[in-house]
Amino acid sequence: MKLAYVGPMPKVSDKGVMFDKNNPDKYHYLSAALELAEAFDFNPENEREHVYHPKGVEMKPEEMLARLHRYCDDIEQVVAKREAKAREIVEDLRRRVGEATTISEEGRQAWLKNIDAMYDYYLQFVTNEAAYRCVLEKIASEIAAAKIAEIKVPLFQNFGAVLHDLVDVLENRRPPVDSELIIEKRDEGLFGVMRLKHV
Repeated sequence: MKLAYVGPMPKVSDKGVMFDKNNPDKYHYLSAALELAEAFDFNPENEREHVYHPKGVEMKPEEMLARLHRYCDDIEQVVAKREAKAREIVEDLRRRVGEATTISEEGRQAWLKNIDAMYDYYLQFVTNEAAYRCVLEKIASEIAAAKIAEIKVPLFQNFGAVLHDLVDVLENRRPPVDSELIIEKRDEGLFGVMRLKHV
C-alpha cells in the first residue's frame, strides 16, 4: 500500500479524461486528519481541557502511512478492499459504455481504452479515500468515547475541511453525535469550532 496524491475523481469518456473538482482527492486532507487524530492522544480522565498545537507542516507520505497504521487497526482490511472498489468503479464504467446506444464502435473502443488507462489512478484515489475515512472513524470513536464537548482548530492546512467531513461521520454513528460547526475570529486568526452533543 502507498499513499500518493493523484488529483480529483476522473470522468472518462470516448473523448478523453476530465476531472471532477467537486470530488477532490482525500490525500489532500489526510495529513490534517492524522494530526487531528494525534491531538486525541491524551487521557480524558486526567485532563478536563486538552490543548494541542498543530505543527503546521504537511506530512510526507511515509510518515502518513506510519501514522495510519497506528490509528487504523483494520488498515489491512482497508487495503484488501481498495482493489475491489477500484475494480467495481472500472467495471461500472465499462458496463455504461456497453449500454451506450449513441456511440460508434470506434468511440466505444476509445472510451474503454481511456477507462483502462485510468485504472491505477482510480486505485490510488480509492486508497486515499479509504485511508482518510479510516482516520475520520478513529477520531469519531475517540470523540464519542471521551464525550468531548468542543473542538477548536485553526483554519489552515485543511483542518476546517476535516472538521466538516467529520460532521457526517459523527451523525452516522450509533448512537449519533450531534455537532454544530461555526467559524470564530480571534486575535490569532480564524478558528473552526465544533460543538458536540452526546446522547
